Amino acid sequence: MGITSRAGLAGIMACMATAAAVAPAAAAPAVPVTVPLGTLNTVLPFDAPTLHTGMPLPVPGAPDGPRYVKGNLLPHNMVPAIPVESALPNTQIDTPLPDPLSSRNLGTPALVSPGTALHTVTPGADLGAPLSEPRAALLGLPAVVLPEAGLTAPAVQGAPAATATF
Repeated sequence: MGITSRAGLAGIMACMATAAAVAPAAAAPAVPVTVPLGTLNTVLPFDAPTLHTGMPLPVPGAPDGPRYVKGNLLPHNMVPAIPVESALPNTQIDTPLPDPLSSRNLGTPALVSPGTALHTVTPGADLGAPLSEPRAALLGLPAVVLPEAGLTAPAVQGAPAATATF
C-alpha cells in the first residue's frame, strides 16, 4: 500500500472517528444543569429550594435563500430567515415546606416543566430595486420607481407546560 493510499485511509478513519464522537453530543437537546441554591440557607428560615434544568442547544437549519422572481431586478428574500431548532429543557423546582407551628416539614411541593420542542425563525429582509424592468416606451431603458423594502417577522413556536405536585 502506497503512502498516498495510507494517508487517504487515515483521513477517512479520522473523519469517521470525529463523526462518531460528535453524534451523541448532537443528539442531546439540552445539557443538564443543577443551579446551586445552597447559599440561600443562610438567609432563608427554611431549607433552600433545588432547581434542576438544562441549557438548550440551538441547531440552525438551512435558510431559504434568495429567489429570483420574474419582473424584479433584485431577488426576493435577499436576507433569508434562518430556522433554528431547539428544545426547552426539563425543569424541576423542589422546595421543602416547613410547618410554622412545629419543627417538621409538611412536604415538598414541586413545579415540573417537561421538555418540549421549540421552533424559531430569525427575521429576514426583502428589498426592491429603484428601477423597473426595461420598457419599450423608454427605448429599452428602465423607469425610476420607488424602492420597496420589507421585513419578514421572526417566529417562535412551542408548547411549554408545567405541573405542580405536592
